[in-house]
Amino acid sequence: MLLALSGCMSYGAVTLDRDRLDFTQAMANSWKQQTLLNIVKMRYADTPIFVDVGQIVSSYQLVSSVAAGATVYPNLPASSSDSNSILNLGVQGQYTDRPTITYTPLTGSQFVRTLMTPIPPVRLFELVEAGWRVDMLFTAGVQTVNGLSNSRGGAQLRLEDPQFVQLVGALRRLQAAGALGSRFDAEREKRQGEGLVLFLHDRNVTPEIRADQDTLRRLLGLNPAKQVFSIIFGEAPAGRDDVIAVHTRSGFQILYELATFVQIPEEHEREMRAYPHLPTPPAGQETLPPLIRILSGDTKPADTFVLVNYGERWYWIENRDLASKGMFSFLLVMLTLAESGSNAPTPFVTIQAN
Repeated sequence: MLLALSGCMSYGAVTLDRDRLDFTQAMANSWKQQTLLNIVKMRYADTPIFVDVGQIVSSYQLVSSVAAGATVYPNLPASSSDSNSILNLGVQGQYTDRPTITYTPLTGSQFVRTLMTPIPPVRLFELVEAGWRVDMLFTAGVQTVNGLSNSRGGAQLRLEDPQFVQLVGALRRLQAAGALGSRFDAEREKRQGEGLVLFLHDRNVTPEIRADQDTLRRLLGLNPAKQVFSIIFGEAPAGRDDVIAVHTRSGFQILYELATFVQIPEEHEREMRAYPHLPTPPAGQETLPPLIRILSGDTKPADTFVLVNYGERWYWIENRDLASKGMFSFLLVMLTLAESGSNAPTPFVTIQAN
């Protein structure tokens, strides 16, 4: 007698919960490591390389089989040497997991569109309305506002204007008090081509809030009698006192600025291996706090938020540094706000059906 049982069952459904979370965590860690590595490389004037994960396809197959067989000789005498019966049993199983991952290097025009295009001001102020801190937004993502300049790192080292520090502080206090708002006005966009507006609330304001509003108008050269101001990208037109011109940074510029705060050995600066750090401010001049703290050392640390190795040295963000973790996570969000233009062609993946 021969009995054969074979079957092929779908195994993908039962792995959905596990694999989705695993791939999500793996992509998040890879994205963080790639971003930190590029920040460190830019401090050393090295070439940043960006690779996106285009598509992930997991293919599973589980095959099992059971076989049984016997040979019986009923008519032979018991003393015969051929009277031994034979019984065969067999079990076989096979599990196959073939994940297919496609990687898309960001090069050429796609690289330029994604990383070199300034973040639209409307995206920044949408984040303000969503509750993001306006001082974090402006410190990281804005280079100038009506001529007031933020700091510059890399080869163009300079501190931020003292007025820019005052502006960021006033904006933060107004946001915390609920006296600052923005919106997109479609009708205004049709009439004037300036749809994004910022408005200052004038009801139930305290003397402190009104003082901050007056400081905002004075620093930006705005009309003290107006409450609503257009927000545009670039430079303010001559003779306009109702416009806030915001020159935003691109994703590449943000990475470039954050690279200034990477901790490196002093000899690396002296030997011209890396860009120098920001100059020391004059005595009594107020400055913005560091955007981020990226530490380094010869030995691998134990508890980190993100960790990479570059040039036989470890670089990391501490897991207990909440401010740096928030800025780094915020950076990943801001990089996605850059205009990327048309999408790259979708890769074709052939999956074996059996």
